[in-house]
Amino acid sequence: MMTPQEVSEHAFAKASFGGYNMAMVDEFLDLLTEDYTALYKENAVLKSKMKVLVDKVEEYRSTEDAMRKALLTAQRMADEMVAEAEQKRNTMLQSVDAEVRSRRAKIQQDVANEEGRLEAARRATAAYVNQLRELYQHEMDYLRSLDQFTAPVGEEAVPAVEEAQPAPAAPEPEAAPAPAPTAADDSPTVKLPPLHEKKEGGLYAELIERGRTAMEEERHKQQSAPAAEDTPSSGGEDDTAPTKRIDFSNLQFGRDYEIK
Repeated sequence: MMTPQEVSEHAFAKASFGGYNMAMVDEFLDLLTEDYTALYKENAVLKSKMKVLVDKVEEYRSTEDAMRKALLTAQRMADEMVAEAEQKRNTMLQSVDAEVRSRRAKIQQDVANEEGRLEAARRATAAYVNQLRELYQHEMDYLRSLDQFTAPVGEEAVPAVEEAQPAPAAPEPEAAPAPAPTAADDSPTVKLPPLHEKKEGGLYAELIERGRTAMEEERHKQQSAPAAEDTPSSGGEDDTAPTKRIDFSNLQFGRDYEIK
């Protein structure tokens, strides 16, 4: 592009014949130079402004790219954080759900076990109460049977011996003296009701001991009564008549008794 100076200094060759008017050409060149100079300067200013604007556009474009990249990065990070949070939430929910199910199953199992133990304890308690009732009823029946069978023995022991005295007989020196009758041979036979086998100790042991003491007292009374009646009279008579016997072979206590 030509500058205004080049336009103003441009010279035309002179022609010999048929040339232009030199004054008019110079006047036109001056006018054209002035306008061209203004346009040239305006064009230079516009080019400088356009360059500044282009630089700004490039700067904004680079900033836009950076912002776009930052936005994409932030969006990607947000998506990753959301996905990670959802994964953690699902993991925690699954873990809590599994723990709740496990604890619920354990609690239900514990409740079932405790209910089973409670039911077993109830059954054992009921069975124990029934056994105690049976034992109590049995011991009461046994005490009633002792009152029924031991009282008449002491009253009938002496009359039985008195009625059994025979006529006197002459003593025979050659014969060996008869052995003294034992306590089992001098007492009438009395059968006691059977006892159920129970564990020794406590009420049962006390009842057995009382029954045994009562039997010993009755045996002592029965032994004392025949001894007084067996004493020889003044006429030398000897009592050789058989007496009633008490059979103690069937009397059993404690572990020796067999349940029938």
